[in-house]
Amino acid sequence: MSTLQILSPTNDARFECLKPVTFTGKVDPGIVTVELKADEQYSLGSGQVKADGSWSITYSGFTNIGERKITAIGFEQGNQKKAETSIYINVVYATDGLDKIIEVAANSQIARYHWLDRGVAPKGYIKGMAVVYAKVYCQLKAANPFAKEMAKANTGNSDKDALAHYAQKFRDLGMNNSVAGVDTLRHLFVLLIGLGMRESSGKHCEGRDRSASNTTAETAEAGLFQTSYNARNSHLLLPQLFEQYLANSSGFIEIFKEGVTCPPQDWENYGEGKGKEFQRLSKACPAFAAEFAAIGLRNLRKHWGPINRLEAEICPEADALLQEVQKIVDQLNLCSLF
Repeated sequence: MSTLQILSPTNDARFECLKPVTFTGKVDPGIVTVELKADEQYSLGSGQVKADGSWSITYSGFTNIGERKITAIGFEQGNQKKAETSIYINVVYATDGLDKIIEVAANSQIARYHWLDRGVAPKGYIKGMAVVYAKVYCQLKAANPFAKEMAKANTGNSDKDALAHYAQKFRDLGMNNSVAGVDTLRHLFVLLIGLGMRESSGKHCEGRDRSASNTTAETAEAGLFQTSYNARNSHLLLPQLFEQYLANSSGFIEIFKEGVTCPPQDWENYGEGKGKEFQRLSKACPAFAAEFAAIGLRNLRKHWGPINRLEAEICPEADALLQEVQKIVDQLNLCSLF
């Protein structure tokens, strides 16, 4: 059979509904017409193949949300089918998916919650944590090793695992962490949200605790969760996560910074080398800080005083928000964004 290619868009591309989409491709000699179908039944149009073997078809806009199978069918003279190929695309609502998550977070009960001794979180904190959770939720669905480590079942080791240390509090709230997966991941992020408020009042740029003497590159704490570089030794995935974010440090700071004031001393970093870079990244890339702390909580819970003293709050309101985030991600097929 002759070769027929869809060159653009690529597999798993994301498109907003009701907006025109142009499909292009190439064919072998002999094919004169290409027809496009969605989900093997809805015609999207047809077009003539040019002399150089290229073809192009523009569709006015999809109305059904979700994953769509797009099939290109090539016909030779006489309308005889000669080749076909398929890709999958994701059609989402015309409003940007992240905007939907941010909107839901902004209007959530946890965004108005008064944290003990901390008050209401900065506007960007709850929004940012909702978006980070969406990202990690997608990673878990893709069997990402970082997300799988976060989402593992309660290990029962209360010396190392914060979920084991907090087991009674989770039980009291009906939050089961005995099975690896989405629920355990979500409950970990509920605890993480509480820890961030306790450690930094939700400020991504929080510098080290100046009442402490931790001023080396290894021990200086930084960021939302006041984590230090030496925590990396608790699990082999943590240095890998650090290097990955160093190479691509997109961390949603534009979301987290809303409502936060960062004095110059907060941006000060200590020591030299990778430890100093860790401090900078923890403050400038909140998504990194959250993912690093999430893995750390499962393996080195004693790193955080508020965890040891059970001071980080577990709020059902945070769990409710993160469940809404999951629904939005699934309904709008947002995993292609991350």
